[in-house]
Amino acid sequence: MKSLLVILCATATASATPIEDAITEQLAPMLPANLGIARVFVPASLANAKPTGLVVEPPAQLRAGRPSIKMTYKHKTIYVPVALSALVDVAVLNHAIAAGSMISSDDFTIEHRAVEGASAPAAQVAGGTLTRDLDAGAPVGAHDIALPPPSPRGMRVSVEIAYGGVRIKGTGVLELSARVGDSATVRLAYNQTVLRGTMTSPGVVSVGAEP
Repeated sequence: MKSLLVILCATATASATPIEDAITEQLAPMLPANLGIARVFVPASLANAKPTGLVVEPPAQLRAGRPSIKMTYKHKTIYVPVALSALVDVAVLNHAIAAGSMISSDDFTIEHRAVEGASAPAAQVAGGTLTRDLDAGAPVGAHDIALPPPSPRGMRVSVEIAYGGVRIKGTGVLELSARVGDSATVRLAYNQTVLRGTMTSPGVVSVGAEP
């Protein structure tokens, strides 16, 4: 089963506190369309507090980084650091997976969201091996996974060509090594024409408009 693509402007983690959820809920609508909340650094003094009466003040300017957001809580002014980052496609685990396990496409969902640090290329996660234990709901970071080796130059692949309403399927060989999600150069078997496309799955290169 292919991973479902879910579009999320901001996603609270399963372990989020009520205060964190309240901050996320109020701050998210204030963000530019391409920016999301990766993490809210709730002070220890508020970790178990009830969010009733919390008011997030609209910041003058928001950009990627870790700004301290001004808030009012119980008639007191507080500043809470919030990690903001650009929205990207990221693989999020459907269940806990142990280090050393190979990930299949059924193990994760692709979400469009903000994450802390660099995320692993979502299109290349399937077939990779986790380098550390990750819980359900965890995004897969670039340092959390050893990606599978690229398909080597000279490997025989299926080629799917799409131009307008025309669909052609054939075979060819890779001119350069490539991973799933990478640009791929392929030489067609039937006329030796060299085309550039995208490796959409192991052993399959798509050329032209997406189906």
